[in-house]
Amino acid sequence: EKFKTVTEAYECLSDDKQRELYDTYGHKGVDPNFSAGGGGGSGFDGMNFNDGSFHFSSSGPGGQMDPEDLFEAFFGGGQGRRQRGPRRGTDLQMHARLTFQEAVFGTSKDLQLRYQIRDSSTGQVEVKDREVTVETPAGMESGMNLRLQGQGAEGDPGAPRGNLIVTVIVEEDDYFQRDGADVHTEHPISVTQAILGGTIDVKTLSGLVEMKVPKGCQPDSKLIMRGKGIQHVNSSRKGNHIAHLKLKIPKRISAKQEELLREFDEEARECGFDFTGRIAKAAGSAFDTFFGNEKSKEDDKKTTKESPQNQDTTKTQKEKKRTKKNKKNEKKQQAQ
Repeated sequence: EKFKTVTEAYECLSDDKQRELYDTYGHKGVDPNFSAGGGGGSGFDGMNFNDGSFHFSSSGPGGQMDPEDLFEAFFGGGQGRRQRGPRRGTDLQMHARLTFQEAVFGTSKDLQLRYQIRDSSTGQVEVKDREVTVETPAGMESGMNLRLQGQGAEGDPGAPRGNLIVTVIVEEDDYFQRDGADVHTEHPISVTQAILGGTIDVKTLSGLVEMKVPKGCQPDSKLIMRGKGIQHVNSSRKGNHIAHLKLKIPKRISAKQEELLREFDEEARECGFDFTGRIAKAAGSAFDTFFGNEKSKEDDKKTTKESPQNQDTTKTQKEKKRTKKNKKNEKKQQAQ
């Protein structure tokens, strides 16, 4: 019977029109046999089951009733709302900016928190300021979150604090390029080093390391140092360090260096190297060799134009034209 009564009450309070009739006329207002003839009234307070009707406290049309109150009123045996426990504090979220080195090796950061809470007893809003120390493990990346248990906002008296969620933002480094747990660096090498091999000094996360450059190293070759990268978060494993070799071509060389390079080119051809094309003519500098020289180009044109061979060729062409013209004139005279 009580459950039936609760159902009827909930259906009544869920319908705005039914609720308005109930607030105005009481139980008779929702009786199908009742015909409203006017008059007015106000909302009822309290509950009374002696006459078989149900009355719920209301603030007038549009007021809301908590379904929990319905069940507690009928089945809880109490006279009002069930007393709830103190509420836990809300979670807070903020960002922490780390340098590349701090993210790689881990660090300790002091964060200044500023947030608002509402006093449950007075309803007033208070602004809170406090400092929190965050310990970041090695290997952190941008976008990772750290959860600090119990470092959030205060809850009701006797309730625990919320949590603090710290989102990490890692700054980029000018030398190291990060790719997950791997790091990449670039290192220039000379033509001689690429051909003959040699060594280069590479700055790693753990210090300076001498690396061997193999003979016949091609442009954009990569040397890998395993286990020299960044440590994985909460793990002892580390990524790799990849050194990219960049061939550096000089723009200017001495006359002696140019001579040696030409000898090298001739020797390479005699040894059967599969080269295409030929190197430029001897020039005053390597810049002229690689990019040409405007003055040299003009001199070459002038020399070509004034050479005896070109003069003979021009003279022969003029004589041919003259002979051809004379033959045409002779045929024309014969025709007449």
